[in-house]
Amino acid sequence: MLKKDYSLLSKLEEEINYKFKDLSLLKEALTHSSYKKKGKKEAKNNQRMEFLGDSVLELIVNEYIYHKFSTFSEGEMTKMKSFVVSKPTLTEWANSIFLGDYIILGKGEDLTGGRKKSSILADCFEALLGAIYLDGGTRKAKKFILQFLKKELLKVIEKDFIRNYKSLLQEISQKEYKCLPDYKLIREKGPDHKKMFCINVTIKEKMYGTGFGDNKKEAEQNAAKDTLKKLKMIK
Repeated sequence: MLKKDYSLLSKLEEEINYKFKDLSLLKEALTHSSYKKKGKKEAKNNQRMEFLGDSVLELIVNEYIYHKFSTFSEGEMTKMKSFVVSKPTLTEWANSIFLGDYIILGKGEDLTGGRKKSSILADCFEALLGAIYLDGGTRKAKKFILQFLKKELLKVIEKDFIRNYKSLLQEISQKEYKCLPDYKLIREKGPDHKKMFCINVTIKEKMYGTGFGDNKKEAEQNAAKDTLKKLKMIK
């Protein structure tokens, strides 16, 4: 490997805050299938590593959602996972670490803007995760991806892609206050076929939010949303 290659790879290691034991894994993760060595055998490209990284990413995301959002249904977890592992999201993550600057491309692909192509960036990001997994194991791969994942999941809920404010409030309450939020039914009014429920949320005996709904579940979600707004976690 040339000196300039080492310098470039070291710069990326600083960007992702991970030092590879085997730099050849990182180089393979960055090598697009369009790149061909002159007069030498074909260079390894990142297609196999991208396949591995895709599986590692899905496992980490699924496990995190399962443990952190305990009130989510299977359908809600599936929606959230699908959004998080989508090509636009992975492209955004790749751009946040300037991954396009480090991809090894063939001349033709480079000249036609390959470094900015969503498909190339997303695949390379997954290949990079695969390389970290092979080099440092599950713990290092998880540490790398969680820095992106935690922020993304908050955005997903805030933008109403998934309407489950209770789970978001539960996570924030456990992290910030070391306790679970408490939902209290304050009143219900109206005939049995058209009742309206009012619920308050308290955290450490302090009342934060109020919600109304046609049923208790809806009222709790609205109360959690009101609380998150007052805590300035969502707009």
